[in-house]
Amino acid sequence: MGLTIVGPPPYRTWLRRAVKLLVAYALYGPLMCAALWERHRSDGRRRAASRQDARPRLFWGTEPLINMKYHSEAMKRLGYVSVTAVNSVYGIHHRSDYDVHVQDLLEEGFWTKWLPPLTRRLFQDYAAFLWAIAKFDVFNFYFVGGILRDTPLKYRELQLLQLAGKKTVFMAYGSDVQVMSRFKGLLFKHAQCMDYPHFTKQESETLRSVEYCTRYADYVIAGADWVDYMPRWDALIAGHFAIDTEEWKPEDRHDERGDRRAVVVLHAPNHREIKGTRFLIQACEELRKEGVPIELKLVEKVPNARIKELMAECDIVADQFIVGWYALFAIEGMSMGKPVMTYLRPDLVELYAVYSYGADCPLVNTHPLHIKDMLKQLVGDASLRSDLGRRGRHYVEKYHSLQGVGSMLDVIYRRVWPGGVF
Repeated sequence: MGLTIVGPPPYRTWLRRAVKLLVAYALYGPLMCAALWERHRSDGRRRAASRQDARPRLFWGTEPLINMKYHSEAMKRLGYVSVTAVNSVYGIHHRSDYDVHVQDLLEEGFWTKWLPPLTRRLFQDYAAFLWAIAKFDVFNFYFVGGILRDTPLKYRELQLLQLAGKKTVFMAYGSDVQVMSRFKGLLFKHAQCMDYPHFTKQESETLRSVEYCTRYADYVIAGADWVDYMPRWDALIAGHFAIDTEEWKPEDRHDERGDRRAVVVLHAPNHREIKGTRFLIQACEELRKEGVPIELKLVEKVPNARIKELMAECDIVADQFIVGWYALFAIEGMSMGKPVMTYLRPDLVELYAVYSYGADCPLVNTHPLHIKDMLKQLVGDASLRSDLGRRGRHYVEKYHSLQGVGSMLDVIYRRVWPGGVF
């Protein structure tokens, strides 16, 4: 049997790395000079801000998460200049969800648009960095890194931003901080092994990135189960997720079938083991065999717009039953006035009840082994579903709406960016 090599020859890979290193080292000096010059301008802006009550200009990037869009919109409504920038877009989102696409900065430039595509790709992150430090004061990043995260200068970027007089705020989203050796929930650890068997291979890089970002960050926001993996934080919040409550809101539905129709449960897993999907499927199958009027709608890899349509039509939202805390899908369900089932780890419930607003959370706390019992109760009690839906909507309006999250972030920026009472 002959040997088949898939992918580029090894020498091409090494050549590509060598070229990227040469470009990075050649640009490091000019980037430092640009940062020093920008520091002079930043100091002037802060002095002017103290006299004019000006707000810092905010940058969000560059991981294409929809939550970043909501955070930025929340700050715009409070009068901030706030811009999101990404390198790519997930299939379930749209390019229009984000303000700037990094590759466009060079493609639209008068001189740089004539450069060959490969050359533009080599320089686009550095060009984006120079553009960003000239236009923004506070940089909001996730723990995967910032603008230069895909370059050899990934672990020099935060020093350059400090040199430029900029401030950085970090928050997690999940896999950017999670490492298998620090998992506290064995249910989650097993599910991670099943869904992502190669997850441990990136542990050393994740640890390095988390330690680096935490060391140089001006402010760190922690929440959800991410506290298991983060060395420190400056703010502890049950969940920093934000949502547009005018876009995701309850819809009046008239169903002519009345009480005879099946109760619809919506579940949209992006990782089946981690979400506990098989336990939900089993529970619904057993209930149907017992004559309980229940229908499970399981949807995967569909756009957010379709999720919203399906959520408006369902009666119960089934979020996740393994991780131990809630995320954006649960918030979307609560915002639309639906009862939401999810598993909440006891130690996290205690933590956020004592130090955050977790005690107000109206989620139906559901262990994977108790899904059937909780579903049976919800299916048989329409008034309970209605009450949970109302309480969930109120919870989201108070803590996860653009106004609620915007007020929280506004307090943080007042601490992070010295220069006045803006």
